[in-house]
Amino acid sequence: MTTLNGPSYSGPQLGALVNTKSEIETGQVATPAGMKPIVVQPGDNLTQIAAANGVSLEQLLAANPQFSQDPASNPGTRNPDLVYPGEVVFAPGPESKATATAAANYEAALADDKTPNTSRQDAQDKAEATTSTRHEFSEAVQAEIESSAAFTGNSREAYGKAAVALGEQIAQRYEAQGKPELAKVAREAAQERSNEINNEF
Repeated sequence: MTTLNGPSYSGPQLGALVNTKSEIETGQVATPAGMKPIVVQPGDNLTQIAAANGVSLEQLLAANPQFSQDPASNPGTRNPDLVYPGEVVFAPGPESKATATAAANYEAALADDKTPNTSRQDAQDKAEATTSTRHEFSEAVQAEIESSAAFTGNSREAYGKAAVALGEQIAQRYEAQGKPELAKVAREAAQERSNEINNEF
């Protein structure tokens, strides 16, 4: 059982739009892969929480899809300016930050690869950069899966399935940001890790 420091939630009943300290502690709500739970303290806001955890507000919002800068246009979300003591938000942990950095590098290489080539060498360099950064992103996803795994099963098959499930959480994080290529690579990396687990002696 997880124990979190901070006040108990006493804000409005918002259903799935709010995660509470007690829901995390009792396991009703699972902490997503690569994330750490942060209990909102009296006087906190998301900008402060993001700064205290070394992430941008945009990264914090991406990790918490219940919030939207424009909730009127995004049904099923709420205003990020309204957080309540005892509510839990998720902040990217170190492995998640490494994955995000690798993802940004891969996206930059993909964008650069779409620009006109100035020479044959330029085209080759761009292709190598895309391949290299894709591999680094895949490795970062696998490292995040490994760091997030809380495996309690008794077979390699169960552990492999857990790796795929964690990879799916990472993929959904990128899909929520409108980045299907990153989601695809995350799923492939998770399946590759699952295959490795199932083939270990």
